[in-house]
Amino acid sequence: MSASHDRRAELIAAAVGDELDGAEIAELRELAASDPTIDIEIAELRAMTDTLGRRGPTEPWLEPSPSPDLRERILVATGNSERESEAQGPGTQPSTTQRTTRQRSTRQRSSAGLAAAAAIVGVVVGSGVVLGIDAYRQQPENPPAAITGPPGTLGAYEEIAFTTSVSNVDIEGGLVAHTWGTETVLEMDGISDRGPYEVVLVDRSGAERPSGTFLGSDVTIECRMNAAVLRGEVSEIEIRTSGGTVLARAQLPAAS
Repeated sequence: MSASHDRRAELIAAAVGDELDGAEIAELRELAASDPTIDIEIAELRAMTDTLGRRGPTEPWLEPSPSPDLRERILVATGNSERESEAQGPGTQPSTTQRTTRQRSTRQRSSAGLAAAAAIVGVVVGSGVVLGIDAYRQQPENPPAAITGPPGTLGAYEEIAFTTSVSNVDIEGGLVAHTWGTETVLEMDGISDRGPYEVVLVDRSGAERPSGTFLGSDVTIECRMNAAVLRGEVSEIEIRTSGGTVLARAQLPAAS
């Protein structure tokens, strides 16, 4: 499923603020099924929001007004420039063509206007200290706690061992259990033949669940793939050549 960048960001922001309705929750889960970075972004933003609440400035907040030149640049970017209006003269109404062109230009520049506004809002000045995003990043002494647990724990990284059929191929990887399925994380060296190759998850009934494909490369291959099968149902992972030959295999322990 594809979605615009703005819609993706809107859903993530709503999830961080716990403001999703039932339909939006379903929409977000469907997006996350094909884009595992969504869950990661939500977790990181929630952690940053928590840090912001605990480490925000304690001094009075200042709200300096932008300079006239900065204000005018923002108005121009959003299509609301006072100078443009004055240049047309008092009482002068733009033609239909001018209005249409300006409306189209305004729509095209809306993203730039939003970015400019966000840049202004993102800089907070208090007692002479400028606070950017770096002020709210987790400090080394307080790293976010990693999710741990037995195989099948939602969000936990489970390291797995692969057995390869080719001596010069080295594969390391793991699994992450999600509510929507199983994510496979791979780091591979020695697969220089172009391929393609297929990653297949085999469930406990013997059914095969395709998880994705990749191409060979002379450099390290890193990829994350997803399959619509719960971790508790997966018993084996196979990496196969386009001809069906098993390049690597990993047997998995039963999930709790």
